[in-house]
Amino acid sequence: MKPEQASAARPLVEGDEMLVNYKKALEDVIARLPVKNGVVDIDAIWIEMSIPYDLLRKLLQRKDLELPENVDRINLKSRVRKGAQGGGSKRRRKR
Repeated sequence: MKPEQASAARPLVEGDEMLVNYKKALEDVIARLPVKNGVVDIDAIWIEMSIPYDLLRKLLQRKDLELPENVDRINLKSRVRKGAQGGGSKRRRKR
């Protein structure tokens, strides 16, 4: 049973290591992005990193995330995701 326990614990360690690597990549990307009035938009980070939106939001909410000096905060309200969630326009179709 010991090998099964080791394999069960392994994905957790790899998952934590993966999050640490994503965090480092996120910090590098934020340093390269344009900053407007001390704010970086989550949509710009999302486009640059190409990782799932939920994972990006999870990474941005970490307490140990180090932001560059010129970044005061990150705007977590997405403007891109609104269009994907909404159901199209309510115009009637011409016959």
